[in-house]
Amino acid sequence: MSVPAADYAWLPDHQLHVAATLAHVDQTVDRVIRMIHDYTAQGPLSLKTVVEGEQAQAVVTAIAPLPEAIPRLVADALTQLRAALEHTVYAEVEHQLARPLTAEEARSIEMPASTSPADFASWLNHRRRRGLSPLQQSAPLAQRIRDLQPFQRRTPDEHPLKILVEYTNLAKHRRPAVAAARLGAVHPDVPHADLAVSQPLERRPQPGSGQPLHVDDVIATAPRHDYIPISIWTTVSLQRPHTEMWNIAVKELEYLEDWVRTTAIPILVTGNRDVVPLPPQLDISTGHDNLRGELSRSGAMSAAKRGSQRIQASVARTGLVELLVPLAGSSMNETITAWAAALTDDGVCERVDRLVRARRSSRDALRVTEELVAEAHAYEACHDESEMGDGSGKTVLPDPPPG
Repeated sequence: MSVPAADYAWLPDHQLHVAATLAHVDQTVDRVIRMIHDYTAQGPLSLKTVVEGEQAQAVVTAIAPLPEAIPRLVADALTQLRAALEHTVYAEVEHQLARPLTAEEARSIEMPASTSPADFASWLNHRRRRGLSPLQQSAPLAQRIRDLQPFQRRTPDEHPLKILVEYTNLAKHRRPAVAAARLGAVHPDVPHADLAVSQPLERRPQPGSGQPLHVDDVIATAPRHDYIPISIWTTVSLQRPHTEMWNIAVKELEYLEDWVRTTAIPILVTGNRDVVPLPPQLDISTGHDNLRGELSRSGAMSAAKRGSQRIQASVARTGLVELLVPLAGSSMNETITAWAAALTDDGVCERVDRLVRARRSSRDALRVTEELVAEAHAYEACHDESEMGDGSGKTVLPDPPPG
């Protein structure tokens, strides 16, 4: 869905640069999400079954190393988000002064992250800033910056600006963002009342609480003589430098990107956020004679939402095969699997929805099944077959009995 160019009129020409910066952030976040998906899809945990009395435990024996590119790309994305704020403030000050800043003035322009009103007042009163009219206490720009300060929240440490500044200070001065694998969820493939996600071994943080996984963590416990297939899902988390809390990396990036793009930039430029947010999917891989004109042709779905859509589509592909093959016959398994793998994300979700709705009536179910099987046959006639993995980490607890 395209957005009329007029809806972006709130962004003046001297601030167009920020649209390109946000697009660069979106592309970087997309790379992070794809890399995390590839890492977790491989099933990064190695497990063994340990029997203690009448109980069997699934215990972590190894964790695949996290690609070093992930924390560095995270740092890149967050640094560029902070740069978007800094550049916007700089451009606004220079525009309002209607002259280039001197070297000394330029060094004083930044986006503060004050945790108290007194700290912010001190920032405004710095000798290099107090002579700049846009940063006077009562100036509109100063008020807009004030409105975005962490002290505006009851818990300043949870304010997105505070979080962003802490991450970027860490990446600039000490090391990239701290990232690690953690347990996302454990589900039995077939419900079993006696399966329990266990407390980890002594002195280990509880898996699933946001803390990283460690070797010797206990993932699940069950009666030793029961055969219980389980699916284990891992995630990648980031540690906030100032609170040491762990948060899912994709959610953290989505939270900060969304705040900068839909709240901070509009407020810095207009004084409020009631505007059409800048599109994240601006193509900056080629040059444009009319960058403003490209905004109306840019996608409005963020990298995080696109990643979520890809995951939903992946699940839908597996679901489509599982729904369709029993109705079409096992001989169609390879054909349907290859066809489902070739469908677009939107296409596979639409077909699953159509099939699920049709199952309310046996006649409709038969009709839709025949339509989809015909599509699969048509695809087979025109394309080579392809294989698709389901991407889930599977294990069995405990080991199957001999024979």
